[in-house]
Amino acid sequence: MINFIKYRLWFLAFSLSVIVLGLYFILAHGFVYSIDFIGGGLIEFDASADKSAKAERLMEKDYPGLDFQKTSTGFIIKSTSLDKQRADKVAKNLSQELKIKKTRFELVGASVSSTNVYKIVVAVLLAILGILGYVAFQFKEWRFGVAAISALIHDSLVLVGLWAILGYYWAVELDVLFVTALLTTMSFSVHDTIVIFDKIQEEEQQGSFGRLSERINWALNLTMMRSLNNSLTVVIMLSSLIILGGESTRAFAVSLMIGTITGTYSSPFVATPIYYLLAKKE
Repeated sequence: MINFIKYRLWFLAFSLSVIVLGLYFILAHGFVYSIDFIGGGLIEFDASADKSAKAERLMEKDYPGLDFQKTSTGFIIKSTSLDKQRADKVAKNLSQELKIKKTRFELVGASVSSTNVYKIVVAVLLAILGILGYVAFQFKEWRFGVAAISALIHDSLVLVGLWAILGYYWAVELDVLFVTALLTTMSFSVHDTIVIFDKIQEEEQQGSFGRLSERINWALNLTMMRSLNNSLTVVIMLSSLIILGGESTRAFAVSLMIGTITGTYSSPFVATPIYYLLAKKE
């Protein structure tokens, strides 16, 4: 039986160092926000790979201030300064030059973007409250609830911090899909945590071990392979999506990948050590 609890402080120190690094990048450099948050315009075109490459060269020459992004079916042009008049001009020029068709145009105003931010904050808070309520009802002990929420906050901070790092070095945008990945990460993290806590509680009720650390180590050893196997299937699927998917879904898949790995780590190595430290004081 592996003594995981013996290394609890090392696990927590590693997590804290990753969170501190992420917070530094958030405070020092911030995020690269998409038009969902700061407003702007987006045009999508249906085009072949050859015409997409020609469009990219034309955009660099004639419209250097607009962002160009290839997709599996064509390409997207977007910018915070892209209004309807300018978008119509760009779409007309590209359509005439390359004989391609505009398939989508979106314009997000400042008021809409601020509404999106408000809704996202509310969604995250409701998710946290819902998870806290479920854990409290399931285990009827406050230590389990505090440990589960601590792991949830840990996963959120790690994902958000790493996204700030990716934004700083590779200009990866923070958009609505990232928020979807964040909420998915929260649910994934708590799911694994509940499985471990349920096993710990079961061992306590059966009185299998005298010491708390032995009960926790036994529960972790029993559930570790299950958690790893579940996560591995998700990682394999997301890896194929990152490698073979288009540009529009790659960032979303990367955020889910980070969330999956973080959630798998935090359940045994963050939530469980925190529960042990809280229960040990009693």
